Formats: sequence, structure tokens, C-alpha cells
Amino acid sequence: MEKQPTQHTPASIARNIGIGVVTPVLAATIIYFLGFNRSSDTDFKKKKEATEKTWAAYVQNKEIFSSVFDQMNKTTDIEATRKNINHEIDVTVANMENIKKEPGADQRVYSTIDITTSQMQDVRSVTNKFLDDMSTFQVTNPTEAEGRAFIEGRAIAFKKDVSDIRQRDSIRLATFYEGLNKDYSVTLPKH
Repeated sequence: MEKQPTQHTPASIARNIGIGVVTPVLAATIIYFLGFNRSSDTDFKKKKEATEKTWAAYVQNKEIFSSVFDQMNKTTDIEATRKNINHEIDVTVANMENIKKEPGADQRVYSTIDITTSQMQDVRSVTNKFLDDMSTFQVTNPTEAEGRAFIEGRAIAFKKDVSDIRQRDSIRLATFYEGLNKDYSVTLPKH
């Protein structure tokens, strides 16, 4: 005896589609209202506070670095500049690593710090290459016009390299920032 294929009527098809749509929606609604998808309000508040505190320390550290870095532009001694820049990058990276030890913050803050420290290491390489080029050129005893042209050309390339480093992760960093603000209903200081 051969089994006959079942005939699907428009009513049975509609019922199957309806059940297929309603079941996941109903399950999601129950999970949402019962709170299975989120931790307690206390846990959320703790995470929010830790996130805001860690983010504030991160932004403060970047501002200190920028301020110190701006002050270093006033020296004309290439090797002193190199030493100071490398020292400030080392100090800032170490400070950022200490900030990451702050427990309980959102993972996106720690990822932002990781990206920033990686960028700083790359800026170190670009900066040292720029200073190497300056030292090498300085030995040639150029005229003032040659020196100006060389420095302007290298400065343009240097700015482009630094800009490229900053831009390569800009979408990811912006997404982290916007997500943190949205998820915690805050407006964190710009980084």
C-alpha cells in the first residue's frame, strides 16, 4: 500500500505560515518580558558606571598625550624630540594598559584602547622614520631653500601617513562609540 502525498489546502498553508511566524515572535516576547535576555538592573548599572569611568580615563589619557605632544613641537633638536616622543608614547601606552585593568567595563572600551595603542605604536614608527629622514638630510648641509623644500615635502608625507593610521580604524571606533552611547543612554566624551 503506497502512501498518498498530502494535499495542502490554502487554509493549511496559511495556518503553517501563521504558526511559523507567531511562534518565534511569541518566544522572543516572553524572553524579553521575563528578562532572560539581560542581567539585572544592578548589574547593568555597575557595567554602565565602570564603562563611563574607564572611558573618561581613556579620553583624559589621550588629551594628556596630545597636550604633551604639542609641547614637543617647539624643540629643534631632532634626537631630543625623538627621545621625548618615544618616551611619551611608552608612558601613554602603559597608562592605557593600566586603564584596561579597570574591571567591569564594556568590552568595546577595552577594544577602543587596544586600537588606540596599536595606532600609537604605528605613529611611533612613522615619526621615527620622519626624524631619521630629517637627520640624514641635515648631514648634507643643505641651503635654506633646499631645507625648506625637503621639510615641506616630508611633512606632507608624514601628515598623510599619520592621517592614514587614524582613518584605518575610524569606522570601527565610531561604531563602538555610538553603540556605547546608545546601549547605556549616555553621551560619552568624544575620543
